[in-house]
Amino acid sequence: MEKADGHNEQWVDKKLIELADYWNGMAFKPSDWSDDGVKIIRIEQLNNPLGDYDYYKGSFPEINAIHDGDLIFSWSATLKVAIWKWGDGVLNQHLFKVVPFEKIDKHFLYFLLDYNMPKLGESSHGSTMKHIKRKELETYSVKIPTTLSTQRRIAAILTSADKVIEQTRQLIGKYKSIKQGMMEDLLKPKEGWKKVKLGDVAQTFTGLTYSPSNINSSGTLVLRSSNIKDGRLCFEDNVFVSMDIPERAMVHEDDILICVRNGSRNLIGKCALITKDAVGMAFGAFMTVLRAITIDPGFLLFIWQSNGIQRQVANNIGATINQITNADFNRFEISVPDLSEQRRIAKILSGIDRKIEAEEKVLEKYEKMKKGLMERLLKE
Repeated sequence: MEKADGHNEQWVDKKLIELADYWNGMAFKPSDWSDDGVKIIRIEQLNNPLGDYDYYKGSFPEINAIHDGDLIFSWSATLKVAIWKWGDGVLNQHLFKVVPFEKIDKHFLYFLLDYNMPKLGESSHGSTMKHIKRKELETYSVKIPTTLSTQRRIAAILTSADKVIEQTRQLIGKYKSIKQGMMEDLLKPKEGWKKVKLGDVAQTFTGLTYSPSNINSSGTLVLRSSNIKDGRLCFEDNVFVSMDIPERAMVHEDDILICVRNGSRNLIGKCALITKDAVGMAFGAFMTVLRAITIDPGFLLFIWQSNGIQRQVANNIGATINQITNADFNRFEISVPDLSEQRRIAKILSGIDRKIEAEEKVLEKYEKMKKGLMERLLKE
């Protein structure tokens, strides 16, 4: 058959189990952990390879050893594949070390697994916690080119796309680091700054709980935690209600929308600035709007994002319910300069935010381009 890369090539059906060996990692207990030795690679490290590690001092079979260039497949909870490049380690359970067979290119297999992961996840066990068992590998079928040269040509094209994406992500990371450093410097209290309670300079408004009977496919859009992404509003997961919304439950321009209750503590406090295009939208339960009174709204946004406030947020989350309350907002302490200095600081930090947002749009474009390439090169 002729595939989208423009080359005539025979493609054949293969089960995933026919393409590689899948070796499960070791089951480590807390008593196995150490402060030094070999890094234990878990799903957590696959998601954040530059984060913290536990270590293991004991012996283990070479098949569980991970070296740079190895292909890892996370088959439980977080379904993903990765080419490891962060140093030697030993693989934890719920991860496969994937060793391709002789006529299967490793990088081609990486992209093939990545492309098929959504469909593979649909056939997996568990409604909320996905688990891909060996049975799925034995039954799930894919099409592959029979020659290594074609596999490698496809992998090379997609690897080039990945490099551009990674470079853009690194640039975004650089800008975010710059922003963090500037925030620590610019927001550090200086002579003449006043210490005030957050409730003295801003009002809080709590969202409403909407009856399922009011939820519709049209009407007033209700902003929820899922509509906040990377400090900005996104509209990929929208809910509408068909009812009259009281003014106090609708957002105004320059409001700060904040998640105040969530099953995950890490999501408490995440926020987004309300822009003109969102004015008139409602906000739901578990969300609070912070509205500036005697403080510049841009400065208030960065104060809320600062380590000082976020530490107070973390310290005030309830022991049994992941929540911050209006009473917490009223007693949070911040330090503020005069209004002209607030605006100067907000202007500087907003400039960095615009650079980050611009690069994130570029990243989104590149990721869509890669997705299109994968559709053309790997789709049956």
